[in-house]
Amino acid sequence: QELKQAFFDRLDVVGSVTVAARDVGLNRHTAAGLARRAGRRSVAVRPGHPGRVLYEELRRSGVSRREAASRVGVHVRTAQDWDHGVRHSGGANVRIYPDGRRVDYTSRRTTMGCVAPVLSVVEKPLHPRFLSLADRERIRDLLSEGRSRREVARRLGRAPSTITREIAANTVSGVYRPYAAQRASAARRPRPKTRKLLLDGPLREFVSQGLRQEWSPEQISNALRKEHPDD
Repeated sequence: QELKQAFFDRLDVVGSVTVAARDVGLNRHTAAGLARRAGRRSVAVRPGHPGRVLYEELRRSGVSRREAASRVGVHVRTAQDWDHGVRHSGGANVRIYPDGRRVDYTSRRTTMGCVAPVLSVVEKPLHPRFLSLADRERIRDLLSEGRSRREVARRLGRAPSTITREIAANTVSGVYRPYAAQRASAARRPRPKTRKLLLDGPLREFVSQGLRQEWSPEQISNALRKEHPDD
């Protein structure tokens, strides 16, 4: 399991099944089978930007995204893609996300693993409250330096409870895995959720009655809070 996880972590970085298998010491046929069952495949990775190493060092040292991007001479959107582990393929308007989604911003079409469409609308940018890949890489680096979880939280400007949960949920055999954590986080975000008003029940009936009486959405919302303060 550790070798399998190391393979997928490395695949996130290099984009090639063969190269990832070689780097972690996994048989390439076994690696190909793992990737196929996970819906993953090799993705061409462009040569790295000469300033990316410096950019990542600046981010780990606490420099803001905008300032770090300015220092290495890249657009802030490019820096955002670096932070989120996003790769480009087939042009600037096609991005491949860590969870395997391939988003064509020209056609506004999203596919998973370059096979089947799964979303019709491009995902909105993440709110700052979510940990980015750069945050997770910094957590790994600080932990490797022997920093406490409270110190890690202070340096990232996060609540200690947030860092504690993040580390507990993404540590395998005592090792925190930032790329696996990022992949799991990205996979959780687009999970399908049935809208509450599509389900039969007292909430839907209450709203329907309000609409039949020509109440506005604000009136219905206020009435819900007043009549059901604990629900």
